[in-house]
Amino acid sequence: MMDFTTADNLQIHFRSVGDPGNPALILIHGIGADHKMWLPQTKSLPAAGFHVLIPDLRGHGKSQVPPDFRIRDCARDILSLLDRLDISRANLAGVSMGGMVVQQFAVDYPDRVLSLVIADSLSGVRTAQESFNAGLAALLLKIFPPGFQARLIRSTYKRMGHKEVGEYLANRLLVMDPAWLLKARLEVNRFDVFNKLPTITAPTLVLVGDGFGKLAVNMARATADSIPKAHFQILSGGGDPSNLLVPEAFDNALVDFLRVR
Repeated sequence: MMDFTTADNLQIHFRSVGDPGNPALILIHGIGADHKMWLPQTKSLPAAGFHVLIPDLRGHGKSQVPPDFRIRDCARDILSLLDRLDISRANLAGVSMGGMVVQQFAVDYPDRVLSLVIADSLSGVRTAQESFNAGLAALLLKIFPPGFQARLIRSTYKRMGHKEVGEYLANRLLVMDPAWLLKARLEVNRFDVFNKLPTITAPTLVLVGDGFGKLAVNMARATADSIPKAHFQILSGGGDPSNLLVPEAFDNALVDFLRVR
């Protein structure tokens, strides 16, 4: 476990696993989560030959909380991490909001990217249904207490047969400041890089689980369709976050993709 200082003087916590001589693979968690979201991958991915780096995004986990939250700042923090470790280029994988961070990184710092894996994510809110769902998510954070939201999360994942995932996500929500988490949610709702996706030249894999319905699949497909030569794959039984719901399928898809780069 280590820390580094960002360009705007925040302390960011990260975990390093595996041989530093191997290709770097940075794993980015989703909103409200932390580096522990990637626990299954801390065994499988180093064993597959990668130096795995897992930061707590600003305001999450053990990292310092800034006054505001911007996805572009998170991308810049990843750049600071690479510079801190003297890594010229890295593979990046992000789930949910983490997928937004890696897209922003690829747009802002294309020369530092070896490849991208974007999972259970989106590139912007475009349709009326997407806008409604994004607004509803923010409204729930605004009007309901954390305890209610935690119960909703536990119930959702228990119905999917993943009680332990619901417990992890609910417990993470309960330790975060609700007002700050709402700021992060609103930033997610504002995120839109669709017009920049055609500029991404790094090899890209877009993964999405089918457990949250056609809307999630279609949003991921729209991302893949907008990135030149991106690969698209649906993970049966997966869903946000697929790395926890179907870890073996997620890891196999990621490793198979990265090994042919």
